Amino acid sequence: MAKSLPELSKAEWLIMNCCWEKGRRTARQVYEEARGQKAWEYQTVKTMLDRLAAKGYLKCEKLGPLCLFEAAVPRAKAVARAIKSFFDTTLGDTLAPLFAHLAKGRELSGEEIAALKKIIDQKDPKDSKGRKDKKRGGRP
Repeated sequence: MAKSLPELSKAEWLIMNCCWEKGRRTARQVYEEARGQKAWEYQTVKTMLDRLAAKGYLKCEKLGPLCLFEAAVPRAKAVARAIKSFFDTTLGDTLAPLFAHLAKGRELSGEEIAALKKIIDQKDPKDSKGRKDKKRGGRP
């Protein structure tokens, strides 16, 4: 997939989540599964599936009168694209507000704190003058 992926709308995320969780589905099957969450008409779901295929998120295989839709993009790639977009446009290319918001919102478990520390430790630490931190073996 050479071209960059376009953003997904909230409705498209719902359809994609169904396709990622359930695998290869007909439009009717996706409609039945989405109907529990949204009061969409069948044709609305079919149109969204066709648009997602045109965007490159889904593959469509024709079997007689049926179309079988299947994710063409792994969930992790779509999530990474959405996070990058959010990061670039909303956070102004800085992570601190995101971590502050997440940490304020609820208590972090010991495992979550350890995972965050590990991520930070894996980065190339710099001091405020742009030199490597001497405590971590860098040279001035």
